[in-house]
Amino acid sequence: MKIPQIIAKNLDALFVVGGAVRDLLLGKTPKEFDLITKSSLKSLPFRTYGESRNDQTVGAYIKGIKYDISFYESLEDDLKRRDFTVNSMAIPVDHDGGIDLSKIIDPCDGTRDLKNKILRSFNPFENMKADPVRIIRGLRFISEYDLDVEDSTLRSMKEVFPSIIKTSKERIFPPLNAFIRGTYFSKAASIAKYIDVERYLSLPSKNLSIAKDVDPECRLPAIFFETGKIDEFAVKVFPPKNVVRKISRICDFGDQILNKRYEWTVKISPQEATCLIELFESSGLDPAILKDRMRIKLNLQPADLVAMGVTGKDISECMIELWRGILTRTFTNEKNILAEEISKIMDRIHTEIKG
Repeated sequence: MKIPQIIAKNLDALFVVGGAVRDLLLGKTPKEFDLITKSSLKSLPFRTYGESRNDQTVGAYIKGIKYDISFYESLEDDLKRRDFTVNSMAIPVDHDGGIDLSKIIDPCDGTRDLKNKILRSFNPFENMKADPVRIIRGLRFISEYDLDVEDSTLRSMKEVFPSIIKTSKERIFPPLNAFIRGTYFSKAASIAKYIDVERYLSLPSKNLSIAKDVDPECRLPAIFFETGKIDEFAVKVFPPKNVVRKISRICDFGDQILNKRYEWTVKISPQEATCLIELFESSGLDPAILKDRMRIKLNLQPADLVAMGVTGKDISECMIELWRGILTRTFTNEKNILAEEISKIMDRIHTEIKG
């Protein structure tokens, strides 16, 4: 593993820090690198972006890999100010770009904490207060790496968490989503309850135990199922619109099923159905109607309805009624029987229009 020479040769006292060091110690290939240097970040001989106003940080993409580069004055102070000890280690970079794990600099005992699976901050209250989003990052690390939180760090996370409402909302969702999708979500969820994510982020606590039993792709809908909190959450966290839409659709479909409505039958996708089946099963609800919907193929399709003279919104209404009849076993899935039902539905619609 090497840092590009164009970076290494032009920046003095260069170190790899943060999550890249952690990943290297775990035998993983970092997806991006945080670098710190004592060199000026002005007029670098490679393309950069996102320069800060005080010229203290820049970013660079080289061969598809992201490098975030920051200026530092004291290496030890820089490491001690970082969020958690597992991210407070540094590796010097040679002028040819080489990095040697045996030369790791670790003033906060991060290697020990990583080995023992401990989440600890060197100066927890001050480090959490400096950036409350670090608390959400802590949930993410617990969920991804199966870490146990050191007592003073846990107390600081709870004490500082109310100030999360003052931070930039756009920064909250990425680490929160990583926490929710993590392998050890159940362990992190207990910490999330303790620091009261529901109060400050409107992330419902009551369904966290249900969400642990579903696929990571389905956990957010599971968390919001039958809570009515998605709008509050969207205001406080600014998740992407497609995420809000996915949560809302699945929760709405679930509500329709519980209330014996059938609009969902013509709108639901296989992926959404799979999520709802897992959600129902983890909630102790019967998913049989969902399984039937995904297993059965109607012997009359929208194109057949068009051929029968059905048009516009009536097609959707007819399909819903066909699914209602099939799923409630009111009639059988035979083409001639379904065609008869369509005639009845259209007669009713025409009668209602005339009335």
